[in-house]
Amino acid sequence: MKKLRVTVAGKVYDVTVEILEEEGQEAARPPKQTAPPSVQEPAVPVTISPVHAGHKEIKSPLSGRVVTISVQVGQTVKEGDQLMILEAMKMNNYIYAPHGGRISAIPVNVGDAVDEGQSLVIFS
Repeated sequence: MKKLRVTVAGKVYDVTVEILEEEGQEAARPPKQTAPPSVQEPAVPVTISPVHAGHKEIKSPLSGRVVTISVQVGQTVKEGDQLMILEAMKMNNYIYAPHGGRISAIPVNVGDAVDEGQSLVIFS
């Protein structure tokens, strides 16, 4: 294995290259393969707060822009269902239902900028 520094379009990358064979040498055995680390979506904490009797509100965990809304008013969802996607700093943040219930209001629209703590979904 050799470590090399490569420049592509003005950007510098450090890479590790496996040399399979050089002139006059036999091919080296490939290194033992290991499983890649599992990739998980970043956990974005969702704040749930009571709005008024019998209603719960899902608040935005961060400032961003609403990319998609996956539910509609009147729809019944279960815990873990995707509610919407917020984009912040060019990363998609998935908002999931922390509990089951019926959607009574969605006070945001696709394309809206939201602030941290702003109401996203209200359950009845």
